[in-house]
Amino acid sequence: MIAYYLKYIAFIICFLLLVTHSSLGQIPILERNISVRFNNDRITEVLDVIADEGGFNFSYNSNLIDGDRRIDLAVTNRPVRDVLKQIFGTSISYKVRGQYIILQKNLTENQNLHFILSGYIVAPEEGIKLPDASIYEKNSLASAISNQYGFYKIKLSTKKFPIRLSISKPGYERQVVWVKNAQNDYLNIELIAEKKEIVYETPFEDNSIEQMEAFKRRHQYIEPIPVFKDNRPPFVDAAGDESFHPVFVSTDSLAYRTDWEKFKNEVSKFFVRRSQRINAFNINDTLNQKLQVSLLPFLGTNKLLSGSIINDFSVNILMGYSGGVRKLEIGGLLNGVHHDVEGVQMAGLGNIIGGELRGLQVSSLLNITGNLGRGLQLSSGINVVANRANGWQVGLINFAQNVDKKGKQIGLLNISETTESTPFGLLSFVSSSDGYKRLELTVDENETGSVTFKTGVRKFYNILTIGYNFLRTRELFSAGYGIGRAYEMNHGWMLNTDLVANVMVEYDAFNPNVGTLLKFDVSFEKQIAKNAAITFGPSLKALFIDRYNVSTWQSKPFSRMPTYTPLFATDHSTFWLGFQMGLRIRSK
Repeated sequence: MIAYYLKYIAFIICFLLLVTHSSLGQIPILERNISVRFNNDRITEVLDVIADEGGFNFSYNSNLIDGDRRIDLAVTNRPVRDVLKQIFGTSISYKVRGQYIILQKNLTENQNLHFILSGYIVAPEEGIKLPDASIYEKNSLASAISNQYGFYKIKLSTKKFPIRLSISKPGYERQVVWVKNAQNDYLNIELIAEKKEIVYETPFEDNSIEQMEAFKRRHQYIEPIPVFKDNRPPFVDAAGDESFHPVFVSTDSLAYRTDWEKFKNEVSKFFVRRSQRINAFNINDTLNQKLQVSLLPFLGTNKLLSGSIINDFSVNILMGYSGGVRKLEIGGLLNGVHHDVEGVQMAGLGNIIGGELRGLQVSSLLNITGNLGRGLQLSSGINVVANRANGWQVGLINFAQNVDKKGKQIGLLNISETTESTPFGLLSFVSSSDGYKRLELTVDENETGSVTFKTGVRKFYNILTIGYNFLRTRELFSAGYGIGRAYEMNHGWMLNTDLVANVMVEYDAFNPNVGTLLKFDVSFEKQIAKNAAITFGPSLKALFIDRYNVSTWQSKPFSRMPTYTPLFATDHSTFWLGFQMGLRIRSK
Protein backbone atom coordinates (compact mmCIF):
# COMPACT_ATOMS: atom_id res chain seq x y z
CA MET A 1 0.00 0.00 0.00
CA ILE A 2 2.83 2.40 0.88
CA ALA A 3 4.51 1.76 -2.47
CA TYR A 4 1.20 2.58 -4.20
CA TYR A 5 1.00 6.04 -2.60
CA LEU A 6 4.70 6.66 -3.15
CA LYS A 7 4.13 6.36 -6.89
CA TYR A 8 1.55 9.14 -6.81
CA ILE A 9 3.75 11.30 -4.60
CA ALA A 10 6.67 10.80 -6.98
CA PHE A 11 4.41 11.70 -9.92
CA ILE A 12 3.27 14.90 -8.23
CA ILE A 13 6.86 15.88 -7.39
CA CYS A 14 7.97 15.30 -10.98
CA PHE A 15 5.03 17.31 -12.26
CA LEU A 16 5.84 20.24 -9.96
CA LEU A 17 9.50 20.11 -10.98
CA LEU A 18 8.48 20.15 -14.63
CA VAL A 19 6.18 23.14 -14.12
CA THR A 20 8.90 24.97 -12.18
CA HIS A 21 11.43 24.27 -14.91
CA SER A 22 9.00 25.49 -17.58
CA SER A 23 8.29 28.70 -15.70
CA LEU A 24 12.02 29.33 -15.28
CA GLY A 25 12.54 28.69 -18.97
CA GLN A 26 10.10 31.46 -19.83
CA ILE A 27 12.25 34.05 -18.02
CA PRO A 28 15.62 34.94 -19.59
CA ILE A 29 18.51 33.58 -17.55
CA LEU A 30 19.98 36.98 -16.70
CA GLU A 31 16.59 38.21 -15.41
CA ARG A 32 15.92 35.30 -13.06
CA ASN A 33 15.86 36.38 -9.43
CA ILE A 34 18.00 34.43 -6.98
CA SER A 35 18.80 34.63 -3.27
CA VAL A 36 22.27 33.49 -2.14
CA ARG A 37 24.66 34.05 0.78
CA PHE A 38 28.42 33.40 0.74
CA ASN A 39 31.03 33.84 3.44
CA ASN A 40 34.65 33.50 2.32
CA ASP A 41 33.70 30.94 -0.37
CA ARG A 42 35.77 30.08 -3.43
CA ILE A 43 34.64 31.72 -6.66
CA THR A 44 34.15 28.39 -8.43
CA GLU A 45 31.85 27.20 -5.66
CA VAL A 46 29.97 30.48 -5.79
CA LEU A 47 29.33 30.05 -9.53
CA ASP A 48 28.09 26.50 -9.01
CA VAL A 49 25.58 27.64 -6.38
CA ILE A 50 24.36 30.51 -8.53
CA ALA A 51 23.89 28.18 -11.50
CA ASP A 52 21.89 25.71 -9.40
CA GLU A 53 19.77 28.48 -7.92
CA GLY A 54 19.00 30.01 -11.34
CA GLY A 55 18.50 26.74 -13.21
CA PHE A 56 21.27 27.17 -15.81
CA ASN A 57 24.96 26.42 -16.39
CA PHE A 58 28.16 28.45 -16.69
CA SER A 59 30.71 27.99 -19.46
CA TYR A 60 34.17 29.56 -19.16
CA ASN A 61 37.87 28.98 -19.55
CA SER A 62 39.49 28.01 -16.23
CA ASN A 63 42.36 30.41 -16.95
CA LEU A 64 39.87 33.27 -17.04
CA ILE A 65 39.00 33.08 -13.33
CA ASP A 66 41.21 32.90 -10.29
CA GLY A 67 39.85 29.73 -8.66
CA ASP A 68 41.48 30.55 -5.30
CA ARG A 69 39.71 33.86 -5.02
CA ARG A 70 37.28 33.98 -2.11
CA ILE A 71 34.34 36.33 -1.78
CA ASP A 72 31.66 37.41 0.68
CA LEU A 73 28.25 38.09 -0.85
CA ALA A 74 24.64 38.20 0.31
CA VAL A 75 21.77 39.00 -2.06
CA THR A 76 18.02 38.49 -1.77
CA ASN A 77 15.72 38.18 -4.76
CA ARG A 78 18.09 39.90 -7.19
CA PRO A 79 18.55 39.24 -10.95
CA VAL A 80 21.46 37.02 -11.99
CA ARG A 81 22.76 39.99 -13.99
CA ASP A 82 23.11 42.07 -10.81
CA VAL A 83 24.82 39.26 -8.94
CA LEU A 84 27.42 38.74 -11.69
CA LYS A 85 28.04 42.48 -11.78
CA GLN A 86 28.81 42.50 -8.06
CA ILE A 87 31.18 39.56 -8.43
CA PHE A 88 33.15 40.51 -11.54
CA GLY A 89 32.58 44.24 -12.01
CA THR A 90 33.83 45.27 -15.47
CA SER A 91 36.53 42.58 -15.81
CA ILE A 92 34.21 39.90 -17.22
CA SER A 93 31.54 40.08 -19.91
CA TYR A 94 28.91 37.44 -20.48
CA LYS A 95 26.44 36.32 -23.08
CA VAL A 96 23.65 33.76 -23.10
CA ARG A 97 23.47 30.73 -25.37
CA GLY A 98 20.57 28.43 -24.64
CA GLN A 99 20.82 27.37 -20.98
CA TYR A 100 24.43 28.55 -20.67
CA ILE A 101 25.98 31.81 -19.55
CA ILE A 102 29.33 32.13 -21.32
CA LEU A 103 31.90 34.15 -19.37
CA GLN A 104 34.50 36.04 -21.41
CA LYS A 105 37.23 38.55 -20.80
CA ASN A 106 35.92 42.05 -21.25
CA LEU A 107 37.35 43.56 -24.45
CA THR A 108 38.91 46.98 -23.87
CA GLU A 109 40.27 47.76 -27.33
CA ASN A 110 37.66 50.49 -27.91
CA GLN A 111 37.31 51.53 -24.31
CA ASN A 112 39.01 54.84 -25.03
CA LEU A 113 36.29 55.67 -27.57
CA HIS A 114 33.08 54.12 -26.28
CA PHE A 115 31.71 52.31 -23.29
CA ILE A 116 28.48 50.50 -22.45
CA LEU A 117 26.29 51.77 -19.63
CA SER A 118 23.66 49.34 -18.37
CA GLY A 119 21.29 48.80 -15.49
CA TYR A 120 17.61 48.73 -14.59
CA ILE A 121 14.86 51.34 -14.66
CA VAL A 122 12.88 50.92 -11.45
CA ALA A 123 9.88 52.51 -9.76
CA PRO A 124 10.76 52.28 -6.04
CA GLU A 125 7.35 53.43 -4.82
CA GLU A 126 5.65 50.62 -6.70
CA GLY A 127 8.43 48.10 -6.29
CA ILE A 128 8.57 47.24 -9.99
CA LYS A 129 10.96 47.45 -12.92
CA LEU A 130 9.73 49.58 -15.80
CA PRO A 131 9.65 48.32 -19.40
CA ASP A 132 9.71 50.57 -22.47
CA ALA A 133 11.35 53.56 -20.80
CA SER A 134 13.47 55.81 -23.03
CA ILE A 135 17.10 56.58 -22.11
CA TYR A 136 18.75 59.13 -24.39
CA GLU A 137 21.52 61.68 -24.72
CA LYS A 138 20.65 64.86 -26.63
CA ASN A 139 23.99 65.74 -28.21
CA SER A 140 25.07 62.38 -29.64
CA LEU A 141 21.46 61.15 -30.11
CA ALA A 142 22.42 57.87 -28.43
CA SER A 143 19.34 56.10 -27.09
CA ALA A 144 18.03 52.86 -25.67
CA ILE A 145 14.76 51.30 -24.56
CA SER A 146 14.40 49.25 -21.40
CA ASN A 147 13.22 45.72 -22.13
CA GLN A 148 10.21 44.04 -20.58
CA TYR A 149 12.26 43.34 -17.43
CA GLY A 150 13.33 46.97 -17.08
CA PHE A 151 16.93 46.37 -18.23
CA TYR A 152 18.64 48.87 -20.53
CA LYS A 153 22.01 49.02 -22.30
CA ILE A 154 23.25 52.15 -24.05
CA LYS A 155 26.49 52.84 -25.93
CA LEU A 156 28.09 56.18 -25.02
CA SER A 157 31.17 58.08 -26.16
CA THR A 158 34.04 58.56 -23.72
CA LYS A 159 34.83 61.93 -25.33
CA LYS A 160 31.64 63.52 -24.00
CA PHE A 161 32.19 63.34 -20.22
CA PRO A 162 30.34 64.34 -18.22
CA ILE A 163 27.36 62.84 -20.05
CA ARG A 164 23.84 64.05 -19.32
CA LEU A 165 21.28 61.26 -19.73
CA SER A 166 17.53 61.80 -19.77
CA ILE A 167 15.03 59.09 -18.86
CA SER A 168 11.34 59.39 -19.84
CA LYS A 169 8.24 57.29 -19.56
CA PRO A 170 4.60 58.45 -19.54
CA GLY A 171 3.13 58.55 -16.05
CA TYR A 172 6.54 59.18 -14.42
CA GLU A 173 8.58 62.30 -13.79
CA ARG A 174 11.40 62.77 -16.28
CA GLN A 175 14.76 62.00 -14.68
CA VAL A 176 18.23 63.36 -15.51
CA VAL A 177 21.43 61.60 -14.43
CA TRP A 178 25.08 62.48 -14.99
CA VAL A 179 27.74 59.92 -15.99
CA LYS A 180 31.18 61.29 -15.09
CA ASN A 181 33.53 58.51 -16.24
CA ALA A 182 33.66 55.11 -17.88
CA GLN A 183 34.06 53.32 -14.54
CA ASN A 184 30.42 54.09 -13.77
CA ASP A 185 29.20 51.52 -16.28
CA TYR A 186 26.36 50.01 -14.24
CA LEU A 187 23.60 52.30 -13.03
CA ASN A 188 20.11 51.57 -11.75
CA ILE A 189 17.82 54.54 -12.33
CA GLU A 190 14.71 55.34 -10.31
CA LEU A 191 11.63 57.01 -11.77
CA ILE A 192 9.02 58.61 -9.54
CA ALA A 193 5.34 58.36 -10.49
CA GLU A 194 3.72 61.67 -11.38
CA LYS A 195 1.49 63.07 -8.69
CA LYS A 196 -2.01 63.88 -9.94
CA GLU A 197 -3.61 66.84 -8.23
CA ILE A 198 -7.16 66.09 -7.17
CA VAL A 199 -9.47 69.11 -7.08
CA TYR A 200 -12.53 68.87 -4.88
CA GLU A 201 -15.48 71.18 -5.39
CA THR A 202 -17.26 72.72 -2.44
CA PRO A 203 -20.13 70.30 -1.88
CA PHE A 204 -22.84 72.64 -0.67
CA GLU A 205 -23.49 75.87 1.17
CA ASP A 206 -25.93 74.47 3.69
CA ASN A 207 -26.51 71.14 5.34
CA SER A 208 -29.78 70.26 3.64
CA ILE A 209 -30.39 66.56 3.13
CA GLU A 210 -31.25 67.14 -0.55
CA GLN A 211 -27.88 68.76 -1.30
CA MET A 212 -26.00 66.11 0.65
CA GLU A 213 -27.67 63.28 -1.29
CA ALA A 214 -27.08 65.07 -4.60
CA PHE A 215 -23.41 65.48 -3.70
CA LYS A 216 -23.10 61.76 -2.93
CA ARG A 217 -24.67 60.82 -6.26
CA ARG A 218 -22.33 63.11 -8.19
CA HIS A 219 -19.26 61.67 -6.47
CA GLN A 220 -19.97 57.98 -6.61
CA TYR A 221 -16.70 56.16 -7.35
CA ILE A 222 -16.26 55.17 -10.97
CA GLU A 223 -13.41 52.96 -12.11
CA PRO A 224 -11.17 55.32 -14.12
CA ILE A 225 -10.38 54.62 -17.77
CA PRO A 226 -6.63 54.71 -18.37
CA VAL A 227 -5.57 57.66 -20.51
CA PHE A 228 -2.31 57.49 -22.43
CA LYS A 229 -0.50 60.12 -24.42
CA ASP A 230 -1.87 60.26 -27.97
CA ASN A 231 -4.61 57.86 -26.81
CA ARG A 232 -2.26 54.92 -27.17
CA PRO A 233 -1.56 52.09 -24.72
CA PRO A 234 1.89 51.22 -23.44
CA PHE A 235 4.04 48.91 -25.53
CA VAL A 236 4.63 45.38 -24.35
CA ASP A 237 7.18 43.33 -26.26
CA ALA A 238 6.32 39.69 -25.75
CA ALA A 239 9.64 38.56 -27.12
CA GLY A 240 11.68 41.04 -25.09
CA ASP A 241 13.68 42.13 -28.12
CA GLU A 242 13.81 44.86 -30.74
CA SER A 243 11.06 43.29 -32.83
CA PHE A 244 9.66 45.37 -35.65
CA HIS A 245 6.05 44.99 -34.54
CA PRO A 246 4.97 45.59 -30.92
CA VAL A 247 2.38 43.64 -28.99
CA PHE A 248 -0.21 45.87 -27.36
CA VAL A 249 -1.90 45.27 -24.04
CA SER A 250 -5.26 43.73 -24.87
CA THR A 251 -8.01 45.21 -22.66
CA ASP A 252 -11.56 46.32 -23.25
CA SER A 253 -10.67 49.82 -22.05
CA LEU A 254 -8.77 50.45 -25.32
CA ALA A 255 -12.03 50.64 -27.25
CA TYR A 256 -12.17 54.41 -26.77
CA ARG A 257 -9.22 54.97 -29.14
CA THR A 258 -10.18 56.98 -32.19
CA ASP A 259 -9.96 55.66 -35.72
CA TRP A 260 -7.26 58.25 -36.39
CA GLU A 261 -5.09 56.91 -33.58
CA LYS A 262 -5.61 53.36 -34.81
CA PHE A 263 -4.66 54.41 -38.32
CA LYS A 264 -1.47 56.13 -37.12
CA ASN A 265 -0.54 53.06 -35.12
CA GLU A 266 -1.00 50.73 -38.08
CA VAL A 267 0.97 52.96 -40.44
CA SER A 268 3.80 53.45 -37.94
CA LYS A 269 4.01 49.70 -37.30
CA PHE A 270 4.53 49.12 -41.00
CA PHE A 271 7.15 51.82 -41.64
CA VAL A 272 8.86 52.60 -38.33
CA ARG A 273 10.93 50.52 -35.92
CA ARG A 274 9.51 49.77 -32.52
CA SER A 275 12.23 51.74 -30.70
CA GLN A 276 11.45 54.86 -32.71
CA ARG A 277 7.76 54.62 -31.94
CA ILE A 278 8.35 54.08 -28.23
CA ASN A 279 10.74 57.05 -28.09
CA ALA A 280 8.25 59.26 -29.92
CA PHE A 281 5.59 58.09 -27.47
CA ASN A 282 7.74 58.65 -24.37
CA ILE A 283 9.77 61.79 -25.01
CA ASN A 284 8.26 65.24 -24.48
CA ASP A 285 11.66 66.91 -24.34
CA THR A 286 12.50 69.49 -27.00
CA LEU A 287 15.02 67.99 -29.44
CA ASN A 288 16.01 70.04 -32.50
CA GLN A 289 18.26 69.58 -35.52
CA LYS A 290 19.03 71.88 -38.43
CA LEU A 291 19.14 69.05 -40.99
CA GLN A 292 18.41 65.34 -41.10
CA VAL A 293 19.00 62.95 -43.98
CA SER A 294 17.59 59.43 -44.15
CA LEU A 295 17.36 56.56 -46.59
CA LEU A 296 14.58 54.76 -44.71
CA PRO A 297 12.69 55.70 -41.53
CA PHE A 298 15.13 53.71 -39.38
CA LEU A 299 18.30 54.56 -41.37
CA GLY A 300 19.09 58.24 -40.89
CA THR A 301 21.20 60.82 -39.14
CA ASN A 302 18.70 61.14 -36.27
CA LYS A 303 19.03 57.42 -35.48
CA LEU A 304 16.32 55.93 -33.26
CA LEU A 305 15.28 59.35 -31.92
CA SER A 306 14.00 60.48 -35.32
CA GLY A 307 10.36 60.49 -34.20
CA SER A 308 11.22 62.81 -31.29
CA ILE A 309 13.32 65.41 -33.15
CA ILE A 310 12.06 68.57 -34.88
CA ASN A 311 14.12 69.42 -37.97
CA ASP A 312 14.46 72.68 -39.86
CA PHE A 313 15.20 70.75 -43.06
CA SER A 314 14.49 67.09 -43.73
CA VAL A 315 15.63 65.08 -46.77
CA ASN A 316 14.34 61.54 -47.19
CA ILE A 317 15.88 59.73 -50.14
CA LEU A 318 13.20 57.01 -50.12
CA MET A 319 11.16 57.29 -46.93
CA GLY A 320 11.65 59.17 -43.68
CA TYR A 321 10.20 59.66 -40.22
CA SER A 322 10.66 62.68 -37.96
CA GLY A 323 9.12 64.37 -34.95
CA GLY A 324 8.40 67.62 -36.79
CA VAL A 325 9.49 69.97 -39.58
CA ARG A 326 9.90 73.74 -39.35
CA LYS A 327 10.81 74.78 -42.90
CA LEU A 328 11.14 72.13 -45.64
CA GLU A 329 10.85 68.38 -46.06
CA ILE A 330 11.44 66.52 -49.32
CA GLY A 331 10.90 62.80 -49.83
CA GLY A 332 11.49 60.53 -52.79
CA LEU A 333 8.51 58.33 -51.92
CA LEU A 334 7.03 58.98 -48.50
CA ASN A 335 7.37 61.47 -45.64
CA GLY A 336 6.10 60.66 -42.14
CA VAL A 337 5.97 63.21 -39.31
CA HIS A 338 4.88 62.39 -35.77
CA HIS A 339 3.84 65.90 -34.74
CA ASP A 340 3.56 69.14 -36.79
CA VAL A 341 4.87 70.58 -40.05
CA GLU A 342 5.42 74.27 -40.70
CA GLY A 343 6.54 75.26 -44.16
CA VAL A 344 6.62 72.94 -47.17
CA GLN A 345 6.37 69.16 -47.32
CA MET A 346 6.79 67.44 -50.70
CA ALA A 347 6.88 63.75 -51.63
CA GLY A 348 6.76 61.62 -54.74
CA LEU A 349 3.91 59.44 -53.45
CA GLY A 350 2.58 60.59 -50.11
CA ASN A 351 2.89 62.66 -46.93
CA ILE A 352 1.57 61.69 -43.50
CA ILE A 353 1.46 64.13 -40.56
CA GLY A 354 0.25 63.01 -37.15
CA GLY A 355 -0.24 66.56 -35.85
CA GLU A 356 -0.99 69.77 -37.75
CA LEU A 357 0.07 71.16 -41.11
CA ARG A 358 0.70 74.89 -41.30
CA GLY A 359 2.00 75.45 -44.80
CA LEU A 360 2.02 73.51 -48.07
CA GLN A 361 1.72 69.73 -48.53
CA VAL A 362 2.26 68.40 -52.06
CA SER A 363 2.21 64.84 -53.40
CA SER A 364 1.14 62.88 -56.46
CA LEU A 365 -0.99 60.33 -54.61
CA LEU A 366 -1.83 60.96 -50.96
CA ASN A 367 -1.68 63.72 -48.33
CA ILE A 368 -2.79 63.00 -44.76
CA THR A 369 -2.68 65.25 -41.70
CA GLY A 370 -4.34 65.30 -38.30
CA ASN A 371 -5.25 68.99 -38.56
CA LEU A 372 -4.87 71.52 -41.37
CA GLY A 373 -4.03 75.03 -40.22
CA ARG A 374 -3.75 77.96 -42.56
CA GLY A 375 -2.24 76.14 -45.48
CA LEU A 376 -2.87 74.02 -48.55
CA GLN A 377 -3.04 70.32 -49.32
CA LEU A 378 -2.37 69.80 -53.03
CA SER A 379 -2.53 66.37 -54.65
CA SER A 380 -3.50 64.72 -57.91
CA GLY A 381 -4.92 61.95 -55.73
CA ILE A 382 -6.39 62.09 -52.22
CA ASN A 383 -6.20 64.69 -49.44
CA VAL A 384 -7.25 63.71 -45.91
CA VAL A 385 -7.66 65.80 -42.75
CA ALA A 386 -8.49 63.52 -39.84
CA ASN A 387 -9.85 66.26 -37.62
CA ARG A 388 -10.17 69.98 -38.41
CA ALA A 389 -9.37 71.81 -41.64
CA ASN A 390 -8.79 75.56 -41.49
CA GLY A 391 -6.98 75.64 -44.84
CA TRP A 392 -7.58 74.52 -48.41
CA GLN A 393 -7.75 71.05 -49.90
CA VAL A 394 -7.29 70.77 -53.67
CA GLY A 395 -7.27 67.29 -55.14
CA LEU A 396 -9.14 64.54 -56.89
CA ILE A 397 -10.74 63.42 -53.61
CA ASN A 398 -10.82 65.55 -50.46
CA PHE A 399 -11.87 64.32 -47.03
CA ALA A 400 -11.98 66.32 -43.79
CA GLN A 401 -13.74 65.51 -40.56
CA ASN A 402 -14.57 69.17 -39.85
CA VAL A 403 -14.09 72.12 -42.20
CA ASP A 404 -13.85 75.55 -40.57
CA LYS A 405 -15.12 78.80 -42.00
CA LYS A 406 -11.74 79.63 -43.55
CA GLY A 407 -11.29 76.11 -44.92
CA LYS A 408 -12.14 75.09 -48.47
CA GLN A 409 -12.51 71.85 -50.43
CA ILE A 410 -12.07 71.89 -54.21
CA GLY A 411 -12.05 68.55 -56.01
CA LEU A 412 -13.88 65.93 -57.98
CA LEU A 413 -15.27 64.45 -54.76
CA ASN A 414 -15.47 66.29 -51.41
CA ILE A 415 -16.46 64.56 -48.17
CA SER A 416 -16.77 66.01 -44.66
CA GLU A 417 -18.60 65.41 -41.41
CA THR A 418 -19.28 69.09 -40.71
CA THR A 419 -18.47 72.24 -42.66
CA GLU A 420 -18.74 75.98 -42.15
CA SER A 421 -17.72 76.77 -45.73
CA THR A 422 -18.86 75.85 -49.23
CA PRO A 423 -17.20 72.87 -50.99
CA PHE A 424 -16.82 73.02 -54.76
CA GLY A 425 -16.65 69.86 -56.84
CA LEU A 426 -18.45 67.37 -59.02
CA LEU A 427 -19.95 65.83 -55.88
CA SER A 428 -19.83 66.97 -52.25
CA PHE A 429 -21.12 65.05 -49.23
CA VAL A 430 -21.56 66.58 -45.78
CA SER A 431 -22.82 64.09 -43.21
CA SER A 432 -24.12 66.38 -40.46
CA SER A 433 -26.97 68.88 -40.43
CA ASP A 434 -24.57 71.36 -42.10
CA GLY A 435 -25.09 69.39 -45.30
CA TYR A 436 -27.89 69.60 -47.81
CA LYS A 437 -29.36 66.30 -49.05
CA ARG A 438 -32.55 65.75 -50.98
CA LEU A 439 -33.99 62.75 -52.80
CA GLU A 440 -36.98 63.74 -54.89
CA LEU A 441 -39.51 62.23 -57.28
CA THR A 442 -40.92 64.80 -59.71
CA VAL A 443 -43.00 65.10 -62.85
CA ASP A 444 -43.08 67.79 -65.53
CA GLU A 445 -44.60 68.46 -68.93
CA ASN A 446 -42.07 66.17 -70.66
CA GLU A 447 -41.49 63.15 -68.43
CA THR A 448 -43.69 60.73 -66.57
CA GLY A 449 -41.23 60.73 -63.68
CA SER A 450 -37.75 61.84 -62.64
CA VAL A 451 -35.60 60.77 -59.72
CA THR A 452 -33.20 63.46 -58.50
CA PHE A 453 -30.54 63.46 -55.80
CA LYS A 454 -29.07 66.71 -54.44
CA THR A 455 -26.03 66.79 -52.16
CA GLY A 456 -23.68 69.46 -50.80
CA VAL A 457 -24.56 72.52 -48.74
CA ARG A 458 -27.37 75.02 -49.11
CA LYS A 459 -25.14 77.62 -50.74
CA PHE A 460 -23.89 75.18 -53.37
CA TYR A 461 -25.07 71.65 -54.04
CA ASN A 462 -24.69 69.09 -56.83
CA ILE A 463 -27.58 67.50 -58.72
CA LEU A 464 -27.83 64.03 -60.27
CA THR A 465 -31.03 63.18 -62.10
CA ILE A 466 -32.57 60.54 -64.37
CA GLY A 467 -35.99 60.65 -66.04
CA TYR A 468 -38.27 58.52 -68.20
CA ASN A 469 -41.50 58.89 -70.16
CA PHE A 470 -43.16 55.72 -71.42
CA LEU A 471 -46.50 57.37 -72.32
CA ARG A 472 -45.20 59.15 -75.41
CA THR A 473 -45.34 57.51 -78.81
CA ARG A 474 -41.55 57.53 -78.74
CA GLU A 475 -40.16 56.57 -75.36
CA LEU A 476 -37.95 59.23 -73.81
CA PHE A 477 -35.01 58.77 -71.44
CA SER A 478 -32.86 61.48 -69.83
CA ALA A 479 -29.86 61.73 -67.49
CA GLY A 480 -28.38 64.93 -66.18
CA TYR A 481 -26.10 66.81 -63.84
CA GLY A 482 -26.43 70.25 -62.35
CA ILE A 483 -25.76 72.68 -59.53
CA GLY A 484 -28.06 74.65 -57.32
CA ARG A 485 -28.60 76.84 -54.29
CA ALA A 486 -31.21 76.78 -51.54
CA TYR A 487 -32.58 79.77 -49.63
CA GLU A 488 -34.13 79.43 -46.18
CA MET A 489 -37.58 80.95 -45.72
CA ASN A 490 -39.98 81.05 -42.80
CA HIS A 491 -42.54 78.51 -41.58
CA GLY A 492 -40.99 75.44 -43.22
CA TRP A 493 -40.59 77.01 -46.67
CA MET A 494 -37.45 76.97 -48.82
CA LEU A 495 -36.62 78.35 -52.27
CA ASN A 496 -34.33 76.50 -54.71
CA THR A 497 -32.66 77.73 -57.89
CA ASP A 498 -31.22 74.89 -60.01
CA LEU A 499 -29.30 74.82 -63.28
CA VAL A 500 -29.29 71.34 -64.87
CA ALA A 501 -28.00 69.93 -68.17
CA ASN A 502 -29.65 66.71 -69.45
CA VAL A 503 -28.86 64.32 -72.26
CA MET A 504 -32.18 63.37 -73.92
CA VAL A 505 -32.56 60.12 -75.85
CA GLU A 506 -35.69 59.43 -77.92
CA TYR A 507 -36.25 55.98 -79.42
CA ASP A 508 -37.81 55.77 -82.91
CA ALA A 509 -38.08 53.06 -85.57
CA PHE A 510 -34.60 53.83 -86.92
CA ASN A 511 -31.78 55.31 -84.80
CA PRO A 512 -32.22 57.01 -81.41
CA ASN A 513 -32.55 60.78 -81.48
CA VAL A 514 -30.21 62.59 -79.10
CA GLY A 515 -30.53 66.11 -77.77
CA THR A 516 -29.39 68.36 -74.96
CA LEU A 517 -31.88 69.90 -72.56
CA LEU A 518 -30.85 72.84 -70.36
CA LYS A 519 -33.12 73.71 -67.44
CA PHE A 520 -33.28 76.56 -64.99
CA ASP A 521 -35.67 75.55 -62.23
CA VAL A 522 -37.12 77.81 -59.55
CA SER A 523 -38.90 75.64 -57.02
CA PHE A 524 -40.62 76.18 -53.72
CA GLU A 525 -40.32 73.57 -50.98
CA LYS A 526 -42.85 73.21 -48.18
CA GLN A 527 -42.11 70.83 -45.33
CA ILE A 528 -45.07 68.55 -44.58
CA ALA A 529 -43.37 66.10 -42.19
CA LYS A 530 -40.08 65.73 -40.33
CA ASN A 531 -38.25 64.34 -43.35
CA ALA A 532 -40.68 65.03 -46.18
CA ALA A 533 -41.68 68.02 -48.27
CA ILE A 534 -43.57 68.88 -51.44
CA THR A 535 -42.00 70.97 -54.20
CA PHE A 536 -43.33 72.92 -57.17
CA GLY A 537 -42.37 75.80 -59.40
CA PRO A 538 -41.67 77.09 -62.93
CA SER A 539 -38.88 75.87 -65.20
CA LEU A 540 -37.26 77.64 -68.14
CA LYS A 541 -36.07 75.02 -70.67
CA ALA A 542 -34.02 74.95 -73.88
CA LEU A 543 -33.71 71.86 -76.12
CA PHE A 544 -30.88 71.65 -78.66
CA ILE A 545 -30.83 69.03 -81.43
CA ASP A 546 -27.76 67.93 -83.41
CA ARG A 547 -27.82 69.90 -86.71
CA TYR A 548 -25.92 67.17 -88.57
CA ASN A 549 -28.90 64.82 -88.41
CA VAL A 550 -31.62 67.30 -89.37
CA SER A 551 -31.60 66.35 -93.08
CA THR A 552 -31.89 62.65 -92.33
CA TRP A 553 -34.95 62.83 -90.10
CA GLN A 554 -38.04 61.05 -91.42
CA SER A 555 -40.07 63.07 -88.96
CA LYS A 556 -39.16 65.81 -86.53
CA PRO A 557 -37.35 64.46 -83.44
CA PHE A 558 -38.78 65.22 -80.01
CA SER A 559 -42.07 66.17 -81.59
CA ARG A 560 -44.70 67.68 -79.30
CA MET A 561 -42.06 68.82 -76.82
CA PRO A 562 -43.59 70.76 -75.31
CA THR A 563 -47.19 69.87 -76.07
CA TYR A 564 -48.04 73.56 -76.28
CA THR A 565 -46.67 76.54 -78.19
CA PRO A 566 -43.07 77.28 -77.16
CA LEU A 567 -41.61 80.72 -76.61
CA PHE A 568 -39.23 80.24 -79.53
CA ALA A 569 -38.44 77.35 -81.90
CA THR A 570 -36.24 76.46 -84.90
CA ASP A 571 -35.38 73.17 -86.62
CA HIS A 572 -32.67 72.47 -84.10
CA SER A 573 -33.68 74.33 -80.92
CA THR A 574 -36.73 75.00 -78.81
CA PHE A 575 -37.28 77.34 -75.84
CA TRP A 576 -40.29 77.14 -73.56
CA LEU A 577 -41.57 77.77 -70.05
CA GLY A 578 -42.57 74.62 -68.19
CA PHE A 579 -43.19 73.40 -64.67
CA GLN A 580 -42.09 70.72 -62.22
CA MET A 581 -43.61 69.36 -59.03
CA GLY A 582 -42.98 66.42 -56.76
CA LEU A 583 -42.17 64.94 -53.38
CA ARG A 584 -38.83 65.34 -51.56
CA ILE A 585 -37.21 63.28 -48.83
CA ARG A 586 -35.12 65.66 -46.72
CA SER A 587 -32.02 65.07 -44.64
CA LYS A 588 -32.48 65.53 -40.91
